[in-house]
Amino acid sequence: MEEKEKESLLAEISRLKEELEEADKTNDILQLENDDLRTEIMSADQRTSLVIEEIGSKIDRVLAIESKVDRILEVLDGREKNNKK
Repeated sequence: MEEKEKESLLAEISRLKEELEEADKTNDILQLENDDLRTEIMSADQRTSLVIEEIGSKIDRVLAIESKVDRILEVLDGREKNNKK
């Protein structure tokens, strides 16, 4: 192999090594960003679960109130019927 070809190949190897190092740095940065995003998503999921639990609790309270209102209306309706007799 000629000296020029060897130098050309060594230069190409050197360039590829630099590209690989840059790609590794980029990969590290992307991995850190990915980890941050996963943490954010897990936090959002936890907040969503808490909101869903709170909504369920409020729905249960509304249903309990609705049941009480229905009983009151039944009593009032019964009194009204008794008063008409």
